[in-house]
Amino acid sequence: MSGIVADRPTRGGSPWGLTLTPALVGFVVYMFVIMTYRLPIGTLAMVAALTGLVLQREALRTPTFLWLLAAWMAWAVLGYTVTRYPDLVHESLIERGKIFLVTLVAVNALRTGTQVRYFMLFMLVTYVLFPARSTLVNYFITGNTLFGRAIGPFIYGNPNDLAALTIMMLGPALALWASAASGSWVRWVGVAGAAPLIVVIVLTQSRGGFLALATMALPSAIALGRRRPWTALAFAAVVGLTLHLAPAAFWDRMAGLGKARRVETIGEMDPEGSARQRFAVLQNALRIIDDHPLLGVGLGAYEQANFDYNPALGHLDTHNTYLNIMAETGLPGVVLFLAIVTVVVRGARDARRRARRALPAEAEMLRWLQYALTGYLTAGLFGSYSSLTFPYIFLALLWSASQAVRAQCKAVSAAQPPVPADDNLNPVAARRR
Repeated sequence: MSGIVADRPTRGGSPWGLTLTPALVGFVVYMFVIMTYRLPIGTLAMVAALTGLVLQREALRTPTFLWLLAAWMAWAVLGYTVTRYPDLVHESLIERGKIFLVTLVAVNALRTGTQVRYFMLFMLVTYVLFPARSTLVNYFITGNTLFGRAIGPFIYGNPNDLAALTIMMLGPALALWASAASGSWVRWVGVAGAAPLIVVIVLTQSRGGFLALATMALPSAIALGRRRPWTALAFAAVVGLTLHLAPAAFWDRMAGLGKARRVETIGEMDPEGSARQRFAVLQNALRIIDDHPLLGVGLGAYEQANFDYNPALGHLDTHNTYLNIMAETGLPGVVLFLAIVTVVVRGARDARRRARRALPAEAEMLRWLQYALTGYLTAGLFGSYSSLTFPYIFLALLWSASQAVRAQCKAVSAAQPPVPADDNLNPVAARRR
């Protein structure tokens, strides 16, 4: 597999140079279950993966961002002691505990560059063949849409959530495309997967998804233009063709973004009323935060609190990840969440800097994964996604990829011959040699 540094041959390896472990197999099966809803064995797969961690010979990896996630959960437990909604918070804490265990499995199952690459390939193919394909079938064949907006099955039934998740899955597609060797089949899989994902994002007509795509596309196009101009042109062509073929309703919704600066134009930009409702919910969220700035109303309790503060709005969430976290866990809670993301991103940037010359393909892989995370975080301004499992798995993927790239950089440095003594005083001569 071009662009992949094979693992050392070990017992349990595969013909493709991939080391298979019980934790990795269980984790992959679990991912298939939560992405496709095809098999009712998610709990069994995760139990198998956790058992694999217990039996593995390698030391358990507990990165800093995982400790911060645990600290955030501990803060939420403290909020549980004072919340008015103990039943809701208790249930939410259990779900977050499950997410913590899944993240722990992810950072320990993905230990090598080969495992990371094959896992990205698995995620991409699974997402394209199941939720993305179902979404396109719904839109073009069966006509199953939400007021003309593309939707998928199960958790993909909300257009905004579908757009945000697809933005995140676009990262592995473009990472494989940009980092694989020219002519490699992996490269073709990446571009073949990216095209339908971009189409899905546009068909959702999600304003947040469009802004997230723009946030991801602009810096990536600039970066590609410097290193691979033809690849940048191809990427721009795919995005441009998709926008050209977008339905008129898409452009009508996007035109509303320019009118959203004035409250009095909300009805004009969004006649179905969703934007006006969002504005009212955000105002309600700010009231809740002002009343509960330290511990919040309790993890998972925002919708009930929203109803209690304004029954006319019903049981709605904030439609904003960061306000949702702040309302449920207070200002310290949102600080911990942002710290989780920041630690992973800084680690990825450091690994990318180390690999820029020695391993440019790996540096490109990290770049596109970072861009996808940035896009997803941008989409979080328009939706509440902190309770989903996918973003934490993606953080684990980015952290694992960064660690694998660091290890490969060390291996490359160790394999290079030492600089002769005479050249130590002449760095220019050493570089020429």
